[in-house]
Amino acid sequence: SRQGPSSEPSMVARSPRSLAARSLCTRAILTVRDLLASKRSSAVKFVAADAPVVVAAQQLTNNRETALIVKDPSTRRVVGLLTQGDIVRCLASRLTAENMSLQTLPSEAAVGWDDEPADPALGMVSWDVPVSCIMTPTEKIVYLTPGDTIDEARDLLATCGKRHIPVLDGSSFLGVISPMTVLRCLSPAGGRSAKDAFVTTVMPRRGVPQTTQIDQPAEGEEAQQRLAITPAVCNLPHPHKGTAGEDAYLLGPQLVGVADGVGSWWEGGIDPAVYAQALMHASAGECAERARSGAEQRPRKVLEAAWRATRKARVLGSATICLVALHPSKPELIAANIGDSGFLLLRPAHTASPRLGTLGVAAQGAAPSSPEADGQARYSVAFRSPQQLRSFNAPFQLGLAPDSPEEGGDDRFETPQDAALVRVPIEEGDVVVLATDGLFDNVGEEEVIAVVEASEGEGAQQLATRLAHRAQELSLAREVDSPFAVLAKENDILWGGGRPDDITVVAFRVAQRGAAGSTAVPLASGPGALPESTRLGLESSGRGDAAAREGWDIGFTERAAEANWD
Repeated sequence: SRQGPSSEPSMVARSPRSLAARSLCTRAILTVRDLLASKRSSAVKFVAADAPVVVAAQQLTNNRETALIVKDPSTRRVVGLLTQGDIVRCLASRLTAENMSLQTLPSEAAVGWDDEPADPALGMVSWDVPVSCIMTPTEKIVYLTPGDTIDEARDLLATCGKRHIPVLDGSSFLGVISPMTVLRCLSPAGGRSAKDAFVTTVMPRRGVPQTTQIDQPAEGEEAQQRLAITPAVCNLPHPHKGTAGEDAYLLGPQLVGVADGVGSWWEGGIDPAVYAQALMHASAGECAERARSGAEQRPRKVLEAAWRATRKARVLGSATICLVALHPSKPELIAANIGDSGFLLLRPAHTASPRLGTLGVAAQGAAPSSPEADGQARYSVAFRSPQQLRSFNAPFQLGLAPDSPEEGGDDRFETPQDAALVRVPIEEGDVVVLATDGLFDNVGEEEVIAVVEASEGEGAQQLATRLAHRAQELSLAREVDSPFAVLAKENDILWGGGRPDDITVVAFRVAQRGAAGSTAVPLASGPGALPESTRLGLESSGRGDAAAREGWDIGFTERAAEANWD
């Protein structure tokens, strides 16, 4: 994501182009300036950083806005962005579930992610919390410029997962756009009168019938998931380091995951593999505990529990992580991702529906095609998970340093709150490839599709193995630039050929439950066993031993070992 300018932004909006000019534009040349012109008001709305939340909420309501720029009242310098979602999260974290009155939370409830006070203002009444405590700070804000096209704006909204993006022209803030701004700009009146537009568009769809019901199973009857996954893994260490690698993985009947330890920890005498393995081990323990209690396998919840456990155990290091789960009752995948690991959803071309994703951003893989067409791909990219980077080759990561405070946060690392959360529909026949960046840095999407097609009729283990070994082969090549090399050159970094790295690939095909080959796999994390001190630390934190107590297969099982080195 791009960082804002260092100069002091002006809080005076510049006059946008008139709506009349927009009517002459085609979609191909519509710009962010046109989006701003389509808004009800061109004035920049702001709130002081020291203002209480109640003032910000009143401003949002009175101005019919969904976001406010936050400024330092003494310098007029822009310090952040406040949205309706920030206020809702503030209320949810500070009001008791039993009594939704404005009162101070009891001390035992006023905790943050690590069971410590989340911020100095947490003891305050919700409405009195300063805006600065809940806003998004400037260093985490992504922005657009007036000359960006509407497609670039749409892509940024989808990629970064934000619903509100400021528009900057040099050091001046022009306003904030949202998906609604994009829709309004793309839906002109078309010559109809306001009354005609309302009568034909709104009135036929106004009012929900009183007989409307929630579509859910009858009392005492649970919805059943008709789909199943049988994941397999192939894990290959860096070909030149002479270690067992710094990646880790988690396999289970409903949830799978990968974690990539950050290799630079070796410089401080810390094994980068331990943190990644601890995350996967703690995730496995949380999965087992949730299975025992009957709770759903939600990636975000599992990620939170694993992160807390590693913090309590003071496991040092950092890692990217991606967890993907099959929804317990719907034909959907649910995912939580931190950093540049991720997954691809490939769909047979003859059944491919429009590509999925926020605002319908098109995938860059092969276009949907007929499998009978000569030379045409039999699969297309239906969805790719978003990545998160602070800068080129500097992904978001969970972590803990030796000098990290025991209480509060550490700005060098992200938390589960920063995870990109995904829900994507799936169909029978879909292929899912979850991997660390060792795959995606070396293998383009067209090549992934080619490997999937070549493994048609084979099991998930053969597919994962094919992909991992192809990635390793390309990582050692020098004659063709890898996706990493192409992106490096675009960022003025001299790099050619592939990028040797640890490579972990988890693959599975979506099948009907009970179909041939859809046997549930045992829960397992790997590769290798955790150091004894780390394992004991996780157990003392409440995660890491739950799976073993319930008879789950945790650790480097024989089946996982075979998958690891095939």
